[in-house]
Amino acid sequence: MATALEVLGWAHWGGLALIVIGYVMSLAQGVIHPVMVWGARLQLLIGLAMVGVLEMGGGSLDHMWVGIKLVVALAVVALCEIANSRAKKGTNQPMLMHAGAALAVINALYALFAR
Repeated sequence: MATALEVLGWAHWGGLALIVIGYVMSLAQGVIHPVMVWGARLQLLIGLAMVGVLEMGGGSLDHMWVGIKLVVALAVVALCEIANSRAKKGTNQPMLMHAGAALAVINALYALFAR
């Protein structure tokens, strides 16, 4: 279990790196980059997998902490998906991209310091 959790943990940080890298790439274009959207999707799915592995292993979780992180992760995915959809339609709104990146970083800081 520990190995699976460690691999998922590193993959989860990789998802955050994809969001940040995608955001930097998006700044150059002014339109959300698909790397940022995929990073947000991966963050959500890998985070859910980590909670599942912890629950199966009998570990104790602070469910309030997990719930807050889940809500923020869903908001990040929603903002990235909406920004991507609007960019494809030609009505680009970069503020959604900025808000998604900011929430992703806030969620990572919350994970580090609120535990």
